[in-house]
Amino acid sequence: MNVVVVRYGEIGTKSRQTRRWFESILVNNIREALVSEGIDFKGVEAKHGRVLVRTNRTEEAAEVLRRVFGIVSLSPAMEVKAELEKINRTALRLFRRKKRELGVEKPRFRVTARRITKEFPLRSPEIQAKVGEYILENEESEVDLHDYEIEVGVELMEGKAYVYVDKVHAWGGLPIGTQGKVVALLSGPNSAVSAFLMMKRGVEVIPLYVLGSEEELEAVRGLWRKLRRYAYGSKAELVVARGEPLREALKVARQFGAKGIVLGRYADCLTEELVDELVRENERTDVPLFYPILALPAEYVERIRRGAGL
Repeated sequence: MNVVVVRYGEIGTKSRQTRRWFESILVNNIREALVSEGIDFKGVEAKHGRVLVRTNRTEEAAEVLRRVFGIVSLSPAMEVKAELEKINRTALRLFRRKKRELGVEKPRFRVTARRITKEFPLRSPEIQAKVGEYILENEESEVDLHDYEIEVGVELMEGKAYVYVDKVHAWGGLPIGTQGKVVALLSGPNSAVSAFLMMKRGVEVIPLYVLGSEEELEAVRGLWRKLRRYAYGSKAELVVARGEPLREALKVARQFGAKGIVLGRYADCLTEELVDELVRENERTDVPLFYPILALPAEYVERIRRGAGL
């Protein structure tokens, strides 16, 4: 493997000018992730709705990049010249590697192809048929378009083909640094999930812990270390203060130019008493208060927490 093909989703719905700006931030965040994790790479380039990361450490890079917000999925791939013979040989080699990895004698497979740019003479269904036929001729296998064990992917653009057999799903969202800053009061798992969901929307989170005890502080530092693994594109570090939490959060917000404060409040149901309490809480601030998990289903919050390792 010599390249990671990175795909994004929501960024692609923006206007051309906004999309280029989002792409540039995503590319910078990808570079920061690779550098901070010590993964060598030769280049990171955005083109035609994809970001191509050229590296010989594709598996390690994919594991890191799945934590970069803005990325929907990615695939360690082989970049070859867009010639049918080269595509066939590469697809067969990757198919055999995946077959050995799965330990299946006669795997079910399908081929998916996409011409991102249209120079290649065959259309996508024709490419799929040709590559699938080549694999069938050279390996004990069978085609199954729905219940498959191996999916061979081929993406073509600008005279190159990118062939892969794995698609790693990432968190999606927007790149951190595209949506301003907020202060997040960190205290426990619910507040960590709240901060995580704000980061997923492209917000740079400034974590704040208002000191309760040294034991709590160590637990919060552990939470921030876990969140920091997703914060590529942010330079924020944990702020520790003493005093009334909301008042201290307002001070930090003014200091860093943050546009709001994130709280980890959670409730099984929104009672009239809770709504009145939230109104009073909001009246005490001159910036918005955000409650990302306030009324979310408990199982969804837990799924996010477990999935993110919080």
